[in-house]
Amino acid sequence: MAERGAPRFGAGFLGHTSAANGLDRVAEAAGICESAGMDSFWVADQRWMRDVYVTLGVLAGATQRLQLGTRVTDPYIRHPALTAVALATLDEASGGRAVLGIGAGGSGFSQLGLRREHPATAIREAITLIRQLWRGEDAEFRGELIGWAGGALEFRCRPDIPIVIAARGPRLLEVAGEIADGAIVAAGVAPGAIAWAAERIAVGERRANREPGSTEVLHMTYVAVDNDVAAARRAVRNAIYGVVVGSHPSYEFLRASGVEPPPDLVAYLDGGGRDRREVMERISDDMVDALTITGTEDDCGAGIETLLRAGVQHVLLAPVAAGETDEIGCLRRIAGRVLPRIRPVRH
Repeated sequence: MAERGAPRFGAGFLGHTSAANGLDRVAEAAGICESAGMDSFWVADQRWMRDVYVTLGVLAGATQRLQLGTRVTDPYIRHPALTAVALATLDEASGGRAVLGIGAGGSGFSQLGLRREHPATAIREAITLIRQLWRGEDAEFRGELIGWAGGALEFRCRPDIPIVIAARGPRLLEVAGEIADGAIVAAGVAPGAIAWAAERIAVGERRANREPGSTEVLHMTYVAVDNDVAAARRAVRNAIYGVVVGSHPSYEFLRASGVEPPPDLVAYLDGGGRDRREVMERISDDMVDALTITGTEDDCGAGIETLLRAGVQHVLLAPVAAGETDEIGCLRRIAGRVLPRIRPVRH
């Protein structure tokens, strides 16, 4: 996955945008991406939204070429052996187009009484077991957090289905550099944030004695297109609520962009506040600009080019409704009018 060449582009609905769009709309969005010559489509694994694997199965039948990925599943909600089965089945149904996107997760944990413990360890162990099963091996696996009493998958599958780790913090980025095919960087769109994440990935590559650049650098970012830049910023504030709350109290990735979280936001979260409206009101324009791509078509094109110049190889866009343009309309504008104007990037 990490070979250098022409930049790749993908899209997907994340967070609240997943719930707002039915299966027919998700299939329409994937069709837009495929018709525009884009490379991938990603479906959120969020509780309590439509099932990620049923949705990806629908997309496997509705598309011919796009890679289809989870953005992202986690090692807690499902046992990794079940994830191995689901991804291998999707890969077979799609003719070899599946990608496992895995991360720390968080959605639905409180309702199910789960705790997100030691995510770097859990993800490392999950990937080790999943690859063992994809290779057809029948052996026990005893990790610190994940166990497998032995047994093999009862069907053949591709052993090298790509695995990418979605990460915002330094430890998971390093794990991605050690063992993954790619890293979905969620550190922000500013060059400083991309450089910070790339160095963490490189640390992992060096630790594992992998060739520099072995890990494909992907980046998923919310994007809102509107001629009224203020309206676009308002739209993505709602989308990044989960990023802001879920990252508290560590904002190292944001500081790498040269942006400090507003003191009143930090104080509110320190006090246990989580009300969506209250958080959104405290998110500064600087935070929005550091974490998302917003504005006019020209603004969004410039933002995507900035990601490419910073070293991102596979840009993943999560369209957000802004003004009178819904998510599908945003994706159409990006795919049909912005991406064709992206200029070649010279490193």
